[in-house]
Amino acid sequence: MTTPPAAILYPYSRPDVTEADLDMVRQAASSRFLTQGPFVGRFEAALRTRLGGRHAIVCNSGTAALHLIYMALTLGPEAGLVTTPLTFLATANAARMCGAPVAFADTDPTTGLMTPETLRQVFRQKPFPVRAVAVVHLGGRVAELPRLAAVAAEHGAVLVEDACHAPGADYDTTEGRHPVGACAHSVAAAFSFHAIKHIAMGEGGGVLTNDPALAERMRTLRNHGMIRDRDHWIAPPEDDSPWYYEMHRLGWNYRADELACSLGLSQLARLDENIARRRALAATYDRLLADIPHLSPPPAPPSPGANAWHLYSVAIDFAAAKLSRGRVMRALARRGIGTQVHYIPVSSQPYYQNFAPKALPGAAQYYQRTLSIPLYPRLTEADQEVIANALREVLTR
Repeated sequence: MTTPPAAILYPYSRPDVTEADLDMVRQAASSRFLTQGPFVGRFEAALRTRLGGRHAIVCNSGTAALHLIYMALTLGPEAGLVTTPLTFLATANAARMCGAPVAFADTDPTTGLMTPETLRQVFRQKPFPVRAVAVVHLGGRVAELPRLAAVAAEHGAVLVEDACHAPGADYDTTEGRHPVGACAHSVAAAFSFHAIKHIAMGEGGGVLTNDPALAERMRTLRNHGMIRDRDHWIAPPEDDSPWYYEMHRLGWNYRADELACSLGLSQLARLDENIARRRALAATYDRLLADIPHLSPPPAPPSPGANAWHLYSVAIDFAAAKLSRGRVMRALARRGIGTQVHYIPVSSQPYYQNFAPKALPGAAQYYQRTLSIPLYPRLTEADQEVIANALREVLTR
């Protein structure tokens, strides 16, 4: 008889749903709309207010958000994307869904972020015409947006932010402080409102942009490509046609429903509280983990606001510890501690072998050492001490 696996007391992440959240969802559930009602607009307005973009388009996933941006930018066979390999599959896959080629820029081996230098290397290779560069704020740490935007612009491309890990983060420049989502150095920012993100809809996503034409294209694409504005119709049947619509290009059903948007709206109201708690937890981990052999806490951000701390990913020298990563993960799981790896480089996936360069040493080094440990608002310092002690025991036994 096999021994059942230990219960995971501390998953690497966990949704945080309160009674206030449930009350908001009940309001939506008791209204006459379950989809395409007022909560969509309320949530979009709240996102604009809190995150700073002039236009918000809520949709049903972070993948949909990226796809809407890429389609609105008309990515395709002759208009490709450069992105980072250290991301979830969707950042690159959404470009392939447009038929666009994809190239990967290497990353800093310590932060896992694309850098201006690694982006320049891709442009020097001239793999194909590049229309957009998608930069990822890995784990919540903000990339070097002004410098990346400048490199992209030098080569006729625009910058897109995959900000799925970073709502509520900000960064400083000589012009002042910029919230992620205000799109001060990008054409659009995509967000995920998945169950374990800072703002949870269960499944959901959104786009912020300052470009009204781009926003309108995305709204149309979100709803099957249907155009109900008579000023843009080509062949209306008569002057008074309230039932009529036209479709000029292919779109998708990427709408988010009222229940999900009501939950997102309530969660957004707690974003600042959520991030403050995550920053406090990260500081506690920094202290508790500082002297564990073979383990390095993540480097400090350049300013407190420049990391929203979606993940707390440590670097472990598994070779020096004479342990495989899988063995460490299983040993921690037996102690009730869940971990995860963010991410297997997308460029190493079999599908992308025809697109990927032969070597991305910075991304490879980051991947070989990274491990995400539990981080979510309801962790306590006592929980963190248990987790730190378990890591110490596993790595030094």
